[in-house]
Amino acid sequence: MADHVLLEAGDDLVRQLSHEREAVKAVLELVWNSLDADATKVDVTIERSGATGIDKIVVADNGDGITPEKARTAFKQVGNSDKRVGGTTGRLQRPLHGKAGRGRLRAFALGDATRWTSTARAVDGQLMRTTIESEISRRTTWRIDTQPAPEPETDSPGTGTKVELWGKQASHLNKLLESKAATQITAALAPYLLTWTDVRVSYDGQRIDPQTQIQAEEEENLSFEYEDQTHPFHIRLIHWRTGTERTIALCDAASAPVESLDVAAEHADFSYTAYVLWEPMPLHRNEIPLVTLGGDTPLAPLLRTAREWIGARLEERRRRQRRQLVERWIEEGVYPYPRRPEGDQARAEQATFDLVATSINRHITGDRTKKRLTLSLLQNSLRHNPDEMVDILENVLSLSGDDVSHLHGLLQQTSLSNIIRASSIVTSRLQFLTALEHLVFDVETSGVVKERDHLHKILERELWVFGEEFNMMRSSEIGLTRVLEHHRRAIGWDPTPDGPVRAVDGGARRVDLMLSAESHEHDRVRHLVIELKAPAVDADRDQANQVDDYMQAVLKEPRFANVETTWDFYLVVRSVKDRLKPSVRQANKPEGLYSEPTQFEHASVRVWVRTWSEILHEAKQRLEFVRKGIAHNPSLEQALAYLRHRHGDLLPDQLRQPTTVPTPRSEAAHNPAV
Repeated sequence: MADHVLLEAGDDLVRQLSHEREAVKAVLELVWNSLDADATKVDVTIERSGATGIDKIVVADNGDGITPEKARTAFKQVGNSDKRVGGTTGRLQRPLHGKAGRGRLRAFALGDATRWTSTARAVDGQLMRTTIESEISRRTTWRIDTQPAPEPETDSPGTGTKVELWGKQASHLNKLLESKAATQITAALAPYLLTWTDVRVSYDGQRIDPQTQIQAEEEENLSFEYEDQTHPFHIRLIHWRTGTERTIALCDAASAPVESLDVAAEHADFSYTAYVLWEPMPLHRNEIPLVTLGGDTPLAPLLRTAREWIGARLEERRRRQRRQLVERWIEEGVYPYPRRPEGDQARAEQATFDLVATSINRHITGDRTKKRLTLSLLQNSLRHNPDEMVDILENVLSLSGDDVSHLHGLLQQTSLSNIIRASSIVTSRLQFLTALEHLVFDVETSGVVKERDHLHKILERELWVFGEEFNMMRSSEIGLTRVLEHHRRAIGWDPTPDGPVRAVDGGARRVDLMLSAESHEHDRVRHLVIELKAPAVDADRDQANQVDDYMQAVLKEPRFANVETTWDFYLVVRSVKDRLKPSVRQANKPEGLYSEPTQFEHASVRVWVRTWSEILHEAKQRLEFVRKGIAHNPSLEQALAYLRHRHGDLLPDQLRQPTTVPTPRSEAAHNPAV
């Protein structure tokens, strides 16, 4: 007896459900329908057309089937399903899944034609076979035919349902042929199959057995606060051995999924599913978009609490894995660090190295020699080029796009690489200061270090010694005319000279270094002109007057005019002779100030006599806080090694090759008084 049932739902809703492109979820809905019918065996078969196409999808089960009476009601309306708020099955008392009665419509996402063939016991006990058919062209009309079915010859109840779907040509169906389809189905069914161990589900000839895919499990009872009430819930985290599954499944208290949240972008180094079990969950179906928009729903604090717990558990797992992997590298003799680093900088660098190296571990392959080479390359990149490290590793290790993105994310999430970069800069500077102190004060060395050939050129590369604010070196060994050009350019004027600049006596003068800085506080420009003397030369009045001549040239030259400019002239020497000391130690004036004429209309100028001991002390003080933090106190040997590496081309021949480090002299020899 055939009958036709008109679906009581808007055609737009049916069209929407039938056009869904999530084929795996549509298959899952059919599997859940089978499980809700107390099936203990469900088989999903994919019949192929050719090498890659899908001809037909069949979902068959041995459940209780659909009675004729139920078929006429279930296929007549959508929504108001008797499974919408959970409950249990009639015969085996297993948890119901259900989704507002829309599963049968989602079948149209898998086929343009659909046929349900179901055998069930009618109310009078007779075994009846019901066939329900429809096509996408008449998607709101179902043809239902009911006939008596023969009694089974075995002990089998003879009931069950087979759903056949065919005739759809859509690219999204090919997702059913991908290996991750079985992974998604395994993750969705895992709590159910782990609880109801007598249930067998197969997909495309492969049994869905979550037990074989589980690497580890963790679970805990938690709670969240909403509207001044405490709501308990349970969370179960399953770590998968393979795949890229990262999902939070929102379930009822019986582990039946209600909604799922794809979190593929979170914790990309793991494959996992977190099952959040909360009894009222079915009442909050479809509220995930509301959470995204910041709406008032209990799912917001629930998800926040769950995510925090998941993040903490995964981070602890990362730490365990990193420790195990590092221990293995140490045993193999390929790990480039000592077991116990000394100092904050070393610990920060090693922690970042472990984080990055263990994250790309699958690319660190080969024999012992290759592993050691790769890890050494990573260490060198991290230490010297942290900003370029991802590009270097991408080129050397041929990282995939996902790996590159993950590595970028790691370095953005941690400030350790920034610590390393800053610590590296400070370490290098401390080594340079130690080396500079040796060049200037060592009796043997100071005799071979020349002003222009060595000291001058080395300092051009290390201008931070005179202050971080002098960030633009204009030039070195230039005449006063070039000084004028740089000054006018700094204040935004036309730098083209209209004639040479002369000293007070009419002669030409050259300055050693000219530095410039702009103050963003008061829009001031500050110039620092440095006259360097060889370490063997001590300051006398003649040298101080030489620098004073530079100052006088600026004062008398209108082309230097700019009321917002300050000029500081430094005479930098190892020590000051006695007859000059009274001039740089005047009452009510800073020590070292040699001359400060009344401010002229167009410039403010000062002349200073500075000793290397003062400049080195100030530079060290600027680095002292970080130096203590990284516990770095460079030896002379380390300092000279840095000097040879960084400035080897500028050193005297006697200092280019390592020699026996001289015995340190007394503190007084290194820090002569002004």
